[in-house]
Formats: sequence, C-alpha cells, structure tokens
Amino acid sequence: MATDQSKPSARRGMFVAIASLIGVFATTPGQTVGVSAFIDPIASDLGLDRGQVLILYSLGTFLGILTAPLIGRLVDRFGPRRLIVPVVAAVAGACAVMSMIGNAWSLGLGFLVLRASAIAGLSLVTMQMVNLWFDRFRGRITALAMMGLALGGLVIPPLVEPIIQSDGWRTAYLALAGGVLAIMLPVGLAFYRNKPEDNGNTRDFGRPRGGRAMPAIGFTLAESVRTVAFWYFGFITVLSNGVGTALMLDHVRAMGEAGLARDSAIHLLGAMTLAQAIATLCSGALVDRLGARPVGLLGLCFLAFSIICLWTRPTLGGGTAYAATLGAMIGTLQIVYSAGLAESFGLRHLGSIRGTLFVIGVSGAAAGPLAFLWSPPTAYTVFLGFAVVAATLGFVDMRSGGKKK
Repeated sequence: MATDQSKPSARRGMFVAIASLIGVFATTPGQTVGVSAFIDPIASDLGLDRGQVLILYSLGTFLGILTAPLIGRLVDRFGPRRLIVPVVAAVAGACAVMSMIGNAWSLGLGFLVLRASAIAGLSLVTMQMVNLWFDRFRGRITALAMMGLALGGLVIPPLVEPIIQSDGWRTAYLALAGGVLAIMLPVGLAFYRNKPEDNGNTRDFGRPRGGRAMPAIGFTLAESVRTVAFWYFGFITVLSNGVGTALMLDHVRAMGEAGLARDSAIHLLGAMTLAQAIATLCSGALVDRLGARPVGLLGLCFLAFSIICLWTRPTLGGGTAYAATLGAMIGTLQIVYSAGLAESFGLRHLGSIRGTLFVIGVSGAAAGPLAFLWSPPTAYTVFLGFAVVAATLGFVDMRSGGKKK
C-alpha cells in the first residue's frame, strides 16, 4: 500500500528534477557563455570597443544581481510555481530588449535586465524548487540541474552563431526570446511546483528520509547571518565565483608566460570544463552522503592545489593538473553552496538567504580579477588567504554543529 502511495510522489519528483535541468538550461541567454558570442558583433555595430562592452557587462551584472534578495523573498512568499510565468516572461523580454539597444546606455540597461531575469530570477526560482522537493537526494538533483549550464554552453552558442552571421545579432536575440518562451512556458506551467506537501506529495520521490535531517523550522536571514555556516558558504561562493572568474580570465596569459602556445592554452579549457562536469556529478552524490560542509573542504583543497600549481609549476602535466583541479573546484563548490544552504538553514526563508548570498558571490566575481592589477603573485596570495579563512570557518562550523554564534 505504501508503495502505491509513493508512486505519484516518485513521478512528480522525476518531473520536477527534469524541469529543473531545463530551467537552468533556459538561463543560458543570461549566462556569460550565452552572451560571449554577442560581444564582438554588438561592439562593432554600436561603435564601441570590446573593453567598453565588457565593462558595461560587468556593471550590468552587478546591478542586476542586486535584485536577488527581493526575488528571494518573493519565492519564499509565493513559491516557484506562481513566479515561473513572470520570470520566464522577464527573461524573454530581456532578450527582446537586447535586440533593440542602440547605444552604450541602452546596452548597459539590456545587460542589467538580462542578468537580473536569468540569474537572479529564473536560476534562483529553479534551484529553490529543487530545495523544496529534495532533501535526501538534494545533492544529486542539484548536480543534475547544474548540468543544464554545461548543456546550454554546448547547445546555445552553436545554434545562435549561424543566425548572427546570416541575419544579425538582433535577430538572434529575438530567436532566443522566442525559444525561452516556447520551452519554458509549457515546462513551467506543467511541472514547476511549490512544496510537495501542498498537493499531498512527499520529498525525495516518496522515499523515507534517512540519515541527516533538515532543520524543521528554518532560520531567518537575520538568524543565519549570526552563524558560522553563513560566512562559510559566503566565502565559498566568493571563491568559486571570484577566483574561478579571475583565473579563467587570466588563463591564456598565464599559460603563455609559462611557455604554452595559445592553442594549447585554449585546449586546456576543455579539460577544465570536463573536470567541472565530473566534479559536479560526483560532489552531488558526496553531499548527499557526507553533507555539504566536509565536501566544501574538499573543494577548497582543489582550489589551493590549483593556485599553488599555477604559481610554482603551471606546466605540470602540460597544464592539465592546474586546469583540471580548477574545474573540479568550481564544480564542487557550486554544488556545496547550492545544496548546503537548505541543509544548514531549512526552507522557510531560504529564498532571502540565497538571494543575499547571490549578491555576495557576484560581487566576488566582479572583484576577483582586480587582484591582478597588482601582480599575479599578489593575486595568488590573496586567493590562498581567502581559502585558508574559508577552511577555518568550515572546520569551526563542523565542530559547532551549525549553531548560532
């Protein structure tokens, strides 16, 4: 009898998991990998140099992500199902806005609404649905959803490039707007759901929860800020975003200085991406088994090794040792952050907490490359220092059991 009752929950949970992957995939127009193909055509058309476009992109990213705490509170109040239609409409509308820009000011505005709707909007709503529906399997389903980023990077740029070349980048953005609506409106209306209990379903495909238990009530944002865990995960999101962005932007220069040809350096990005994908899947299973805190320490070890390797022996293994551990760090820490917040703080106010940490993480991505303004060794020292602080917070948090401080 129990098995029969669990079948609807298992089926619904499967649909939610698949919908989360599609939802993250649909954020690609607002992800850096989705924007990258448009940078040079936009710069050429508007009479801007590439550096100006990148500055406007960074500014739009920072201002756009400031909406994340508000969207997080809305998710807490209304749930993913009620927000999915306006969020999808916002992403499609942002793509349409991008197709109409005519100068630097409107380009900055376009980047702002694109990043706000896709990253602070659709991504946050989708990952909150994962947290609501999965506890025992949260790490693995988070990893599945995050694979939507890799899928988007593989699919979207090759699809839009022929449109850019034949009909122009404005038409390509209109095609993306139509694609987001065509894919996400049916998926959102059919499969996005609020808490499983609202419809008589249970978490984790209807299977009984085992091992670790999620906090029953849930911390408020003010309460979470007074915990070591909040700052541990805060440092993790800063490091995965900031250091990852900084080292990838400096990758070709660093490899060239170490004696590798440009094409060899570019090929190493493939090893980095492959390692990130493998680490995403493996760390999801590890988080479910061990919890997010110890897996976060593993990710910090990957980070420290990659920096030390880049600093002392960048060509170790033809550069693969550094590139692979950097990718493993990014994949591991992204899953730890995404799954660890619900594990540590519960679900009731998770949108507000996640939205606030979104701002912290994106600020890290904006500030990380600035360390190279002094010198690469200075940047590496700063990054290692932050990693040591994060690891210390992780050990303290594990010993304290995540209690308020």
